[in-house]
Amino acid sequence: MRLGAAIAALATATALLCASPASAAGLSPASGFVAGVADLNADLALLGQGSGRFGPPGRRIVSQLKFENHDGYTIRVVALEQTVALSVIRRRRKGEPMITTYFAHGKVTPNSIRASFADRGRIALRFRPSGRVIRASRRAGCRRPSKLVIGRFGVFVGALRFRGEGGYTSAKVHRVRGGSIDFAALVACFLGVAPRPNVTLPRATLPMGLDRLGFGAIGRGTAPAAPGVRTHPRRGPKPTTLLADEKLPLSRTIFAARVRGHEDARFLALQAGSEGSIGIVRLAAVSAPASSFAAADTLAHARIRPPRPFSGEGTFEHGPGSEKTWDGSLAVSLLGAPHLSLTGPSFRTLLVRGF
Repeated sequence: MRLGAAIAALATATALLCASPASAAGLSPASGFVAGVADLNADLALLGQGSGRFGPPGRRIVSQLKFENHDGYTIRVVALEQTVALSVIRRRRKGEPMITTYFAHGKVTPNSIRASFADRGRIALRFRPSGRVIRASRRAGCRRPSKLVIGRFGVFVGALRFRGEGGYTSAKVHRVRGGSIDFAALVACFLGVAPRPNVTLPRATLPMGLDRLGFGAIGRGTAPAAPGVRTHPRRGPKPTTLLADEKLPLSRTIFAARVRGHEDARFLALQAGSEGSIGIVRLAAVSAPASSFAAADTLAHARIRPPRPFSGEGTFEHGPGSEKTWDGSLAVSLLGAPHLSLTGPSFRTLLVRGF
């Protein structure tokens, strides 16, 4: 199975087994499952392999496990057939996330997960169900309740070893809780009918509305388009957004900042790339007082000074015609990639204000 065809199952599995039957967001489980589709799809889109469609699921099983590491990081593994995704997650103040996800080719069966992440580690686990299950009920948010079993819970036993770049985290476990999901039952729950070929799921969206700035097709190499215009002007302060995008042969880096009036400014950094057979997507997002993002009314000038894990500042200047500069010492420390520069002439930069 191609990696792009696996994304919907991977993301849905993440939402299913990381949330309780009553999700933290207050959504029904089925709604929460579908809401998770966009997250992993956006990651894979950054690697050039995102997709919004999948074929007949058959009896495919999606496996997932999650545990809190000894150093405070959360480690999550989601696996389907030949695709295994290992995410390292750290929540900062206000729940602001720092996440790095590693994608590797492996071998996944209903009862096992095997994958190598090169010098970062490997996974060789067997699944032992406990007897606890989630059924396709109305309480779960299914359109048409049935006796189908969506998920089975249990423990994975064997070996999981991982060491992040520079040793920012390391894990070695032999027993961890997790589960497996019957993908066909999940799709039937979501749609209310039996799975059919080429079902369309919600398209991938990028954090902070980057897709609405014309970057929804990141990974497919499209150029940025003009932001969409609302039918009626927005009341109150208009949002101002700066977006900087750097594309290199084996990696892509995106920085985004948004502020509206005196509300806190939001900052996000993304890096996606590949190392041999491994794909890597890193993300960090923070908020700070509005003064950390200052932009001229004419949008000819802007200065960005976000808090940690960012450092330094970035300066945007719009000169004559289409001339633009994006300079400064702005950098970010992502999980596994410390002090990543976010400015320079290689970045395409856009500064816009909402209508």
